[in-house]
Amino acid sequence: MFFFIFYLCFNLFVYKDSLPNGLKILIYPDTNSEIVSCQIWYKVGSYYEPENLTGISHLLEHMAFKGSKNFPKNSYSETIRALGGIDNAFTSKLYTCYWTDIGKDYYEIVLKMEADRMQNLTLDRKEFETEKKVVMEERRLGENTPHSSLWESFGVISYFLHPYRQPVIGWMPILEKLTHEDLINWYKNYYQPNNAIIVLSGNVKIEEATKKIKKYFGKIKNRGNIKERKPFDLPIIGERRIILKKEVNTPMMIFGYKTCAINDPDFYPLEVLEKILLWGKTSRLYQKLITEKNLLINISGGSDIQKDTGIFYFFLIAEDTNKLFLAEKEIEKELENFVKEKIKEEELIKIKNRLLAEYVFQKERVRSVGFILGSYEIAAGSYKFYEEYPKKIEEVKEEKVKEMIKKYFYKDNKITAILLPK
Repeated sequence: MFFFIFYLCFNLFVYKDSLPNGLKILIYPDTNSEIVSCQIWYKVGSYYEPENLTGISHLLEHMAFKGSKNFPKNSYSETIRALGGIDNAFTSKLYTCYWTDIGKDYYEIVLKMEADRMQNLTLDRKEFETEKKVVMEERRLGENTPHSSLWESFGVISYFLHPYRQPVIGWMPILEKLTHEDLINWYKNYYQPNNAIIVLSGNVKIEEATKKIKKYFGKIKNRGNIKERKPFDLPIIGERRIILKKEVNTPMMIFGYKTCAINDPDFYPLEVLEKILLWGKTSRLYQKLITEKNLLINISGGSDIQKDTGIFYFFLIAEDTNKLFLAEKEIEKELENFVKEKIKEEELIKIKNRLLAEYVFQKERVRSVGFILGSYEIAAGSYKFYEEYPKKIEEVKEEKVKEMIKKYFYKDNKITAILLPK
């Protein structure tokens, strides 16, 4: 009965369509909302960047707010705010998303502006040089943040050839060399209707919304075919370990194990394993390493899985180096014991219920629903991944959770990045 209720909560009604030019349309109508979250997702991010163009997707996102043919500099956000809405954007490994939350009577203006952004960005050369310096300063601030340096090092040794090794913000030597022509070419290649998804979530009528989308996007022509990137990586054939030394007061460590892609059946038992080991102060590792043994200041981590091979990682912060390395050994022992001991049925049910509850709560905001639809449509190949999630979680058995440790958590598949005080 409990699962059946959750299943109903997950079963969204989503209208899916596409235009002749290839633009995908996803609409989630919610008459209980007074707003519409209007989002446009481009299938471009650091995943698509060659090594000589790292950071260009993020830089283009910055430039996309500098004006287009029919909407001059700053008018995007000023127009939205004048109508009582909010807007922003973000770039990740797999996508760039521009989103606006606005009253239900005004979302058409957002469609009009986004259509202009897709085909008519001005991309002024002087603005480019200024914004490139802004991004480079962001990069410098990150280099001076211990967490950022550690994460980047972890990424580099986790993926030797795969673009997941590249930070979304890009490498500084590459940012310095990016040209205005690089930016224009990147815009022309990837900001096309056949590489985009319009997501409307909120108080919209489907027929009316599709007409408006066709009105503004239907005549936009594609500039060329976009090849689907199929990167690969070298297999891990032995433990990889790197040690950094900086002016820090507390040593830190990230270690993890390469796992699977989002569409692999192992995704679900890894989700459950993450919650058992690492979810909050009642989790097994928090209780063992902080409450009982006082080895760590903090522990976090989880199953980071997207389109391609992901990583299950542990992030440790300790008072001193000795405690840090003791905690690493304790986690390895705990993983060994986990396989040998029985998981109590009550614990497994509790974890599943919390997982499903957390997922359902994402429906409370139309923006969150839009993010779910857009991100899964790109990362998993279909937004329906969201609908399938509760059933797959419910099916996870104790034996399958333990199998994940045997399958992935072994020494020759381990990656470790350590930050120690100088």
